[in-house]
Amino acid sequence: MLDKQHEVWYQARQQDPPRKVRILLFDQAIQLYDAADESFIGAFAVGGIRLIETSAGAAMLQLLPDGYERLTVSVNHLLWPELNQKLSNTGKFSTKAKKHWKWPVLLLVIAGGLLGIYFLLISLITGIGLQLVSTEKERELGEMIYASMAEGLKIDSAATEKLTLFANELKLSEQYRLNFTVVDEKEINAFAIPGGRIVVYKGILEEMKEPEELVALLGHEASHVNERHSLRSILRQLSGSVLLSMVFGDLGSIGSAVVGQADQLRSLSYSRSLEEEADASAMDLMRGNKVDPRGMIGLMDRLKKAESGTKLPGFLSTHPLTTDRKATAEKYIRQFPQTYETPAPIAESWKQLRNSISGSGKNEW
Repeated sequence: MLDKQHEVWYQARQQDPPRKVRILLFDQAIQLYDAADESFIGAFAVGGIRLIETSAGAAMLQLLPDGYERLTVSVNHLLWPELNQKLSNTGKFSTKAKKHWKWPVLLLVIAGGLLGIYFLLISLITGIGLQLVSTEKERELGEMIYASMAEGLKIDSAATEKLTLFANELKLSEQYRLNFTVVDEKEINAFAIPGGRIVVYKGILEEMKEPEELVALLGHEASHVNERHSLRSILRQLSGSVLLSMVFGDLGSIGSAVVGQADQLRSLSYSRSLEEEADASAMDLMRGNKVDPRGMIGLMDRLKKAESGTKLPGFLSTHPLTTDRKATAEKYIRQFPQTYETPAPIAESWKQLRNSISGSGKNEW
């Protein structure tokens, strides 16, 4: 869990006590989930949110133009800069529209409103779908996706075994049984599949020099699984009829749609909010495993060196890799100034993995 300065509080009515929630930002809408049981609270269009006041390091927002609902967000929250920017842009547009009230502007306002409603509906469907899709159905969906793409993957069985042994030394998930696969390709990539499968390419493993960097990568991808980010992205892309088929258990009827989504997972780019959440959760997992979270910075430094002239897929390509996200990681580390020593089992498993990959005769570590 993140520290208290990242907490968000929601109050539905004036007489109700505020409750702690999780917030996710998608397109032009935000989603709220109860922090205790992860139940979906609702989705709110950014265009309808109004900043009431900012005091004592927290911003109070009114979520609906004609309702009481309030949201209090710490200005230190990872999502606050992005949300605040969206709110500011909305306000500037509204002011401009009022000042220059012409038919073209009116049409733009209407179009913008319809677009906001569309994103809000998609956000609502996604949030509700996440509550209705059980982890067992999610696992079945993930296996279907993996099976559809496995034939096209050149799997390194020996490296897969060693990576699995390395991951088994870590506590990465409480609710999912994670499975790991190493693909024998130079591509610098890794991605998560709904239900617990994590695919890592040899190219990214070859760039790493320290075990903490690999823990950072696995923690990031495990967080995508734990927070159901991959499932969330798929739900947003599937049609309503397909979503209903999956919710009510008819997975066979969505086979073609799942196959169509499979290859997209290899280059899936999550929203900035999901990536930052996965980064922070990964560093939480690192600290919980007594592994230095500076490995996240080390991982990003390696990737910066590798990205020159290369289009990095997946989470590696979203937003400035060595600026915003690295700065956020450095801020996180300053909050927890501890000294870590890599546990011996992790160091030994790392050595075996390195030997397995260098033993292929293709690369020197």
